Amino acid sequence: MKKNYYTLLSLSILTALYSSSSLANIDDLRQRCLAGVPQFSGETVQGDPNDQPVYIEADKANVINPSRAVYSGAVDFKQGTRHLQADEVEVTQSGDGDNAQRYAYVRGGFDYKDDLIKINGDNAKVHLNSKDTDIANGNYQLVGRQGRGTAETSEIREDYRLFKNATFTSCLPDDNAWQIDASEMKQHVQEEYAEMWHARFKVAGVPVFYTPYLQLPLGDRRRSGLLIPSAGSSSRDGYWYAQPIYWNIAPNYDATFTPKYMSHRGWQMNGEFRYLNALGEGKFAGEYLSKDRYNEYAGSDDDRKRHLFYWAHNAKLWDNWRLNVNYTKVSDKRYFSDFDSDYGSSTDGYATQNARLSYYQPNWNFAISVKQFQVFDEVEVGPYRALPQIDFNYYKNGLANGRADFKLFAQAVRFDNDSSSMPTAWRYHVEPSVNVPLSNRYGSLNIETKLYATHYQQKAGTGVDANTQSSVNRVLPQVKVDLQTVLASQKTLFKGYTQTIEPHVQYLYRPYKDQSNIGSKQNSSYLGLGYDSALLQQDYYSLFRDRRYSGLDRIASANQFTLGGTTRFYDKNSEERFNLSLGQIIYLNNSRIDDTTENSTTGRSSSWALESNWKLNDKWNWKGSYQYDTRLDATSLANSTLEYNPEGNNLVQLNYRYASKEYINQNLTSSVNRYNQDIQQVGAVVAWEVADNWAVVARYYHDVALNKPVEQYAGVQYNSCCWAVGVGIRRYLVNENSKRQYSGEKDTLYDHSIGITFELRGLGGNDHRSGIVKMLDKGMLPYIKSPEL
Repeated sequence: MKKNYYTLLSLSILTALYSSSSLANIDDLRQRCLAGVPQFSGETVQGDPNDQPVYIEADKANVINPSRAVYSGAVDFKQGTRHLQADEVEVTQSGDGDNAQRYAYVRGGFDYKDDLIKINGDNAKVHLNSKDTDIANGNYQLVGRQGRGTAETSEIREDYRLFKNATFTSCLPDDNAWQIDASEMKQHVQEEYAEMWHARFKVAGVPVFYTPYLQLPLGDRRRSGLLIPSAGSSSRDGYWYAQPIYWNIAPNYDATFTPKYMSHRGWQMNGEFRYLNALGEGKFAGEYLSKDRYNEYAGSDDDRKRHLFYWAHNAKLWDNWRLNVNYTKVSDKRYFSDFDSDYGSSTDGYATQNARLSYYQPNWNFAISVKQFQVFDEVEVGPYRALPQIDFNYYKNGLANGRADFKLFAQAVRFDNDSSSMPTAWRYHVEPSVNVPLSNRYGSLNIETKLYATHYQQKAGTGVDANTQSSVNRVLPQVKVDLQTVLASQKTLFKGYTQTIEPHVQYLYRPYKDQSNIGSKQNSSYLGLGYDSALLQQDYYSLFRDRRYSGLDRIASANQFTLGGTTRFYDKNSEERFNLSLGQIIYLNNSRIDDTTENSTTGRSSSWALESNWKLNDKWNWKGSYQYDTRLDATSLANSTLEYNPEGNNLVQLNYRYASKEYINQNLTSSVNRYNQDIQQVGAVVAWEVADNWAVVARYYHDVALNKPVEQYAGVQYNSCCWAVGVGIRRYLVNENSKRQYSGEKDTLYDHSIGITFELRGLGGNDHRSGIVKMLDKGMLPYIKSPEL
């Protein structure tokens, strides 16, 4: 298994890189498919067909009497949008005045075309007072979209087409990859779908499926019915098959039900309901497995139910009110490790459950929200929930004759926890600030003063938090001075480029206040500090932030200068081709939040932070970041991405990322560093449309510290105008808590999976994308496109 996998991975990469036809892309296939479809030229004629004149040109005309005429020899017949060419046409009329009925009888073969359909046949009867046409032994092709077939008899009406002993396929002429034969077929013109009775589905002329009734879409309108299934196998799920069923309830409501059978687990029922109404837009989704049989393979009697519930809602209520809901809940901590889901991932570490009701005015707004988390890692005490949280913001610009801007932020929030050992609290916070912006053509200077005024009303927990101080007040003033300027010059090291140098200097002062009496004294990776604070991750731009910690419970002292700057290079077309940013914080005093050294800075400077982007040319891009920890005299973070993107979705991307163990322990949760060592990973992504019909994707991520691959994936997809098939093979790390007997490895567990997708194309519009985007998105480490400069 392993040897064969690497063979396929290597073959996909080599094919992508060295194919001689790699310059052809999916746009060529789309144009080729559309070129094989008849198009309507001219203007669509509206109105009563009885009022539309008839134009006939022919080599010979024999007018027998005023109500009968026979035209022969290169007959060209036009009425409205209808155009008919034949060898012989007989036109008759019965009745007089408004009751007159006009018919055209076509014999000896003809070509018929209107704005919807093109037909070749033996004989036809055309009612000139309406759009009714009867045809014998016809070959038809839809106009403006894919779809063709044959019929023994055809009835063309204004609202429908009825074919007897008919065939249908979305393949272009001379391509018989698949076809449906039906004893009767009714194509509904306005609703854009076809009904078929006694339908037989054929592949390359061989019958493979029969159904007494079948519906197919003929356009872009949504239709209820079966969607294209998917299938595959994996080490955890066994062989699996998923069949989506779509229900078009109403123009603003629809639902998709997807029963999925897994040979190792059983039946999983998945569903999604989308809505759009006066109350807003949103989506309900659920996944349910009544009995997970796979636990039996692990020697466990724990065959509990597995389920997921998801709700997302966004609404504009009246003119100024907004409601937003994002709620995800799963049955157990291993759910996203065991199941692939569109509504969460094991790499997130938690599921968010929040709701927010907000009101907006030009100068102020407020919001009431609730927030909690479902944590997936094994922790004794989980994070706090905010039930409720009230936020208020007020803005007033142009004070003091336009020289100052005023801003006020206020908040009241109640923190609660599932554990009785943890303290609970109400926190009341007021944060007024005044900013004086000064600017001229040389640069800008912003002087800001701010006050943090916070009151805590705490209720003690048990254990080590039994003596939590019930009432705590904290008042902290802050002063920040920020100076920026832009210096431009055309005299650079590189001829033809304009260079800018953008120095950025900031001074920040905030006095020290001991905050150890706020929140719990227990140590947990998910508790953070206080009730909702945690050390923020660092990069170049974070050097200019006000605070080192998120939330409001930990506000560190500051007496520091931040020195940084950016240089940019522009070509003669004023397009940015390169930039480099470098900065560091100089501490005049150690930044601290309590009397311990654990949460205080040591030394006189922060880590060096560097960010850079380089657009080498229109096809090559590079971006990178780097941080050097001056305290440890070692690298703390490094990231690099090199991408080759010649056209469309074709790309080759090389990635490297590094995070030191010390940085992870200080800045992130303990679950991230479960192996207690540096994170050092290299990766490669290749996606290529190797020809009009073929696309391949390959991914490989390797953990250098563990000396083990993190994910390996190879996918190939074949696309034609009327069908597509894709195969993907994947091997990736499984959460160490999900140990199973199928793996012989003790420390690192892998899941091996293969997935197959099949699609009939041309039925619902003309989307012929290669599937590269979908294959790129499916991965533990998703593909991220390098940003344009």
